[in-house]
Amino acid sequence: MKNKKTKLLMRILLLLPLCMVMLGAGCEKDKNKYSGYVEGYITGSFIADEFNADGQATGNKTPRGYCLLLEGSEDNPMSFYSFNFPEDPFSFPDGVISSYDAYTCGPAFFPDSLKYAYKIKFKYQIVDEPNKVRFVIGPCLDFGPAFLWEDYDQIIVNETTKN
Repeated sequence: MKNKKTKLLMRILLLLPLCMVMLGAGCEKDKNKYSGYVEGYITGSFIADEFNADGQATGNKTPRGYCLLLEGSEDNPMSFYSFNFPEDPFSFPDGVISSYDAYTCGPAFFPDSLKYAYKIKFKYQIVDEPNKVRFVIGPCLDFGPAFLWEDYDQIIVNETTKN
């Protein structure tokens, strides 16, 4: 009888580390989790030409992209860009929404007088590399520095409210 109890105890002790490893794997941070609510501003927009993973143009336009600036980051033109921002919360005046800036191949930022006019509150998730929309904006009319898209993350916006 004592031998059976010892064998059972040994099995439990051997399985205990395996159980701990399996439980610990469930604690990995969820990459698909949305942030808490943040406040910011819509500071510009753009429409681009899509290309595929091979670098070939698809002939399709992207949905309208919006430039979003987090509150407290006012030294930057934007913090993120998003292709899924709902157009419902705001009606933009004629001439404010543009396709792109032909001089930098970047977004068309709103004039300074409207930079902080469109305040929003939202949750977001950064898009991982394989799921990003691949795009190019152009053609550039100036041979100056091009807009540095790689400095900004593409995000998915969720639960947007006018603030």
